[in-house]
Amino acid sequence: MPRWLLLTFVLPIIICAMLVPSPGGAAGTAKHPRIGLVLAGGGAKGAAHIGVLKVLEDLRIPIHAIAGTSMGSLVGGGYAAGLSAQELENRVLEVDWNELFDDNPPRSQWPSRRQEASLTSGFNFSIGVRGRQVKLPPGAIAGQKVQLFFNDLLRGVETNQDFDTLPIPFRAVATNLENGDMVVFDQGPLPVALRASMAVPGIFAPMVWGDHIYVDGGLVRNLPVDVARSMNVDHLIVVNLGSGFLPRDQLDNLLGITGQMIAILTEQNVKTSLAEINPQRDLLIVPDLGDIGSGDFPRAAEAIATGVAAARKSAARLRRFSLSETEYAAWKRARFGAGAPVQRVSEVRIAGLKRVNAELFETLIEAQRGQPFGREHLERDIQRLYGRGDFERISYRFEPDAQGGEVLIVDAVEKGWGPGYLGFGLKLSSDNQGDSRFGLRANYRQTWMNRLGAEWYNELELGNEPRLFSEWFQPLDLDHSGFVAPYLDVQQTPYSVFDGDQRVARYDVTRARLGADVGLSRSHLEMRLGPYWGITDVNLDTGSRELPVGWVVDSGLRGRLAYDTLDRAAVPRAGRRVTLEVQAPLDALGAESSYARTLFSAFGARSAGPNTLAVHFKAGTSFGTDMPYYDQFPLGGFLTLSGYANEQFRGNDMVFGSLAYYRQVATLATPLGRGLFLGASLEAGWLPESRFNDAEGVAFDLAPEGTRLGGSLFFGSDTWIGPAYLGLGLSASGDSAFYVLIGRPY
Repeated sequence: MPRWLLLTFVLPIIICAMLVPSPGGAAGTAKHPRIGLVLAGGGAKGAAHIGVLKVLEDLRIPIHAIAGTSMGSLVGGGYAAGLSAQELENRVLEVDWNELFDDNPPRSQWPSRRQEASLTSGFNFSIGVRGRQVKLPPGAIAGQKVQLFFNDLLRGVETNQDFDTLPIPFRAVATNLENGDMVVFDQGPLPVALRASMAVPGIFAPMVWGDHIYVDGGLVRNLPVDVARSMNVDHLIVVNLGSGFLPRDQLDNLLGITGQMIAILTEQNVKTSLAEINPQRDLLIVPDLGDIGSGDFPRAAEAIATGVAAARKSAARLRRFSLSETEYAAWKRARFGAGAPVQRVSEVRIAGLKRVNAELFETLIEAQRGQPFGREHLERDIQRLYGRGDFERISYRFEPDAQGGEVLIVDAVEKGWGPGYLGFGLKLSSDNQGDSRFGLRANYRQTWMNRLGAEWYNELELGNEPRLFSEWFQPLDLDHSGFVAPYLDVQQTPYSVFDGDQRVARYDVTRARLGADVGLSRSHLEMRLGPYWGITDVNLDTGSRELPVGWVVDSGLRGRLAYDTLDRAAVPRAGRRVTLEVQAPLDALGAESSYARTLFSAFGARSAGPNTLAVHFKAGTSFGTDMPYYDQFPLGGFLTLSGYANEQFRGNDMVFGSLAYYRQVATLATPLGRGLFLGASLEAGWLPESRFNDAEGVAFDLAPEGTRLGGSLFFGSDTWIGPAYLGLGLSASGDSAFYVLIGRPY
């Protein structure tokens, strides 16, 4: 055959072969188009994305690029990191979202000083004071546990700094809070990118990273169609979560109006993104989420089911993207699995400290440096340090070192609204029998006054139980295992005198104490002992004059031991609290009379599901010595002989026990509180004959010796303003009382 004739037939074949890509080649082939996935933001509604992914896996549809915003970035980032849809579903359904959004570690892990403060702190909210400026926290939730959750979720790729080298290339969208620009994260620590993308303003604190402040990407691009389009894909599968507008009946408060403003901004940019979808090339999926809201994280299983249903409706159109079983199995093997978690830490660095002494982190550093990476140990150490109350966030990340190892970087972000903190509290109690007490409390705490972490604490209470308290707490080491605490305490308390069931007088008793405690602090345990100089002034308010009036010197020693493992200060559901308190005016220190007032108290709670059983026991004695009326042990009132008037009985000795049952009937979303409770109690108390010496020094009998019984039915709440109760008390003698209480009942 002539050469020219051979070229005539062969050359076109060679040219066609060069122009037609191979099956695994560039984008645009009919057999294997590149698919991009777009996942919208929407809070809890974003769990629907997992349902869509489950159907895509069932249909054997490979994903070649993912772009997500807010919750869409969490689901998309997890999938891009190598977590299958089933693994994502398991993690989302396993997590306790209310617990995850509560930044604090369990109360039982707090330092003993913070545990004690929580018993009287009032509002679970404080504002910062720096210089002459008053500062508010940047969000209701700092995101401490959320950040640790992201690190654990992404443990196979958390060392990856380039999102194009993830098992599936990925982009997370956030908003630059300083100028409103859209920010597309394509590199850096993946947990940081996810946290920045879902920092809903007002709910989550903004994510400060590098030189910028980031918030939720939904403000600028809740449905990042254009971002996914730029990732070299042929077709898009777009999952939108629908309108997030609130109904009119929720627009009558600040939170509702703020949420609606964010929804309006979000929906405006979503309309723009929807217009960018090409109906011929792309596919839009909109799950029918019904009344599932952005905060309904406990309804994640329902949201996932809506995603499954919506994707199945589009199954006919989706099948054009399916691979064969063999091809899809190979695609999955290359992308899903354990990844490459950190095995060994070559170095540990602490970043971000300004006021807090870096030596606090020595234990954490020694446990990780040059050792196999212990994630659980690290997170325990981080939560222990976070429980001190000095930090907005403590998180961790990794960077490679020059020798190919992994450097563990702990980002310790101190509270930007400190180091001074101003808190507020409210106290109210009424037994509907003439005893009402109320108070507004403000406290100020200045932290890190020196390198050992000294604190200056001040408290002012106004009402009919006014108080001024100031204490300088000087640790002798960073662990607060030893301390010295000089203090000033001035307070006035109303005292009622009862003759049987009749209130015959009310007195105002003012006490002033100037003292100094020396103490030791261990896990769950604090011990104090110290001298004080004190005076007590008694003045008649109303009724007949029965008590001696005027002031007396009652200087002496006081001591206290407290062991506390309660999970909550307000309405405990687990743990124990045991205290032993001794107050001893002494002749040697100038007291006009000597006695040793000793009170032992023990409280324990255990729960099964929503049900809690609590036992309370206390006993007091003066070891046979008569005490002034105002120092005798009181009984009577809500949960301390319910049905009787508040502090109706007093004696030089006392024994009391109660059994309470309460059931959690509703859960409150963090940070509003923990829950609502219904309960009942049975109570019994014994006192000897109630008596005291009157103004002329004559013994005066008030009530006979005996054991008295009481009980109550109550409704309680554990909220951010503290515990609150409504109760009905009944006594064995037929007395009854209705109680209103804000604050701890004992």
